Amino acid sequence: MNNQQLATDILKEIGGKANVESVTHCVTRLRFVLHDTDIPNKETIASLDGVISVVEQGGQYQIVLGNRVNDVYDTVLQQVGELKEDNTREKTKKSLFDQFTTTISGIFTPALGAMAASGTIKGILTILSVAGILSETSGTYIVLYALSNAFFYFMPILLGASAANYFKLNSYVGMLIGASLIYPTLLPYATEGSLTFLSIPVNMMDYTSSVFPAIIAVWVAAKINGFVQNWPLKDLRFMVQPLIVLLVSVPLALLVVGPIISNLSSLLATLVNNVYHFSPVLGGLVIGGPWILMVMFGLHWAFIPIFLNNMAMQGFDPVMGLLLANQMAMAGAVVAVGLRTKNDKTKALAYSTGLTTLIGVSEPALYGVLLPYKRPLIAAVIGGSLGGVIAGFTQTVQYSFGGSGLLGIPLIINPAGIDGGFYGGIASQAVGLVAAFLITYFWGIIEPEKRKAVKSKESVDTKINFQEVVQGEVVPLTEVPDKVFSEGLMGQGKAVKPQSNTFYAPFDGMVTALFPTKHAIGLTSDQGVELLIHIGVDTVELEGKHFTTLVEANQAIKKGQPVIKADLAAIQAEGYATITPVVVTNASAFEKIMNEKESLIVAN
Repeated sequence: MNNQQLATDILKEIGGKANVESVTHCVTRLRFVLHDTDIPNKETIASLDGVISVVEQGGQYQIVLGNRVNDVYDTVLQQVGELKEDNTREKTKKSLFDQFTTTISGIFTPALGAMAASGTIKGILTILSVAGILSETSGTYIVLYALSNAFFYFMPILLGASAANYFKLNSYVGMLIGASLIYPTLLPYATEGSLTFLSIPVNMMDYTSSVFPAIIAVWVAAKINGFVQNWPLKDLRFMVQPLIVLLVSVPLALLVVGPIISNLSSLLATLVNNVYHFSPVLGGLVIGGPWILMVMFGLHWAFIPIFLNNMAMQGFDPVMGLLLANQMAMAGAVVAVGLRTKNDKTKALAYSTGLTTLIGVSEPALYGVLLPYKRPLIAAVIGGSLGGVIAGFTQTVQYSFGGSGLLGIPLIINPAGIDGGFYGGIASQAVGLVAAFLITYFWGIIEPEKRKAVKSKESVDTKINFQEVVQGEVVPLTEVPDKVFSEGLMGQGKAVKPQSNTFYAPFDGMVTALFPTKHAIGLTSDQGVELLIHIGVDTVELEGKHFTTLVEANQAIKKGQPVIKADLAAIQAEGYATITPVVVTNASAFEKIMNEKESLIVAN
């Protein structure tokens, strides 16, 4: 049974969304708090294909699913929709970069299909135009171009709606915020004239096709909305609450976001221009790859006047010549993702957006693939900078405005004839493409693979010494006061009554599961043995307190490497048992599991 169907059946049997007060999960099971615990039929739920067991304890209705719990939990959340605040996934503290990428991915994911389709149409139109098949003045081209460019032009509106959904704000309020930023009457003030609001000068920018101003404005609006939510507005809430949110958030976005982006952009433009004149090679290194990030944050606008001035005064712009490689670097990184990923949806998205990136349409690749995977984005930045170094060394310049990627090649042809800068520009693109591809292919993709226990006909034995996991008394699983483990429902193994606070990897392999509450960890050996170390009973309720993780998910590990530290005395003081089940969760994949006194031999 697939995860979608299993989640549907579970919700049906527990009484539907109306009977769910909250839902969380731990490393093995869904944990429901139900309004009426008499509704579910335990035997019926336990008989569902994919359910290992059903446990009722601690006021929770727990459905044991094993390794698939994360996927089923996500599907359950989609089906039950918004519940109380405590329904959300148990959280762990993330780095700012992780929080940033998670947020952006969450906002862009619902729009990826439309964005990829728009980019593909735009790319095809570009090819047809360059090939002379379709004139840019024809009605067919004009209509199709409007279709292909609408998503990108009105991105603040579309992302305003998506961000509003993500930040739990009314989507129409989010759309209004995005629409206000690109309202036609305001846009002319981005280039001429002065605009004030309550006598305060507005540093107006052209927010069309921008990403972050709308997202930041909606995030601020969501915070304001949460504050106003506590006001006793009663029957007037439906009108007064959005009125207050809009009146505060939109002017705040125009008065604060615009100046911040404008000042940062001007500072970067001055810095890059000075660096280039000091050393074109250093300039290529500084701007070649990071230009991707500058565009993403909308910090590239101050460069435009410099480009225009150089074109007018010299007939070319040298800084633009350093940017040829970053588009190709993004394409190379995205294609590498397509080759390496095991996810069919990501693979299809990577290949399609990789092709459009080659001809200058990079937004779908950037927000749909590079940013969510993080490392490929870093690879693209590195590739773009390496290519920029080549362009700086050969003093490649750009003689006109136009496309990017492969379509940028004609723009670096010297009107006086082909020169070294032209060949340097092509070389920079090739370097950017290849470098980003190789970095991504060999370093940029970390996905937990489903390893087969048998990789050849050779016998592969793995010995797991439980004393090497943690020092203590090794006892049978039957002594664990949790029948999910004591009855062997999660797999075969033993338990340890730990006498040391440090837990170790008993073999070489990889961390394939690290739960946010830090009380459990999943390891997979190089031979494919999947091992679960679950420290204590019901310690998920501590929400990470007294636990310290020493490794990260998807990290390679060596035998004897510390993976978790736990303050056992503090855990026991909180009233929790510290007995630790250590079980092989994929025992059925092997021919024989041999139990010894203090070890387990997994043989095939």
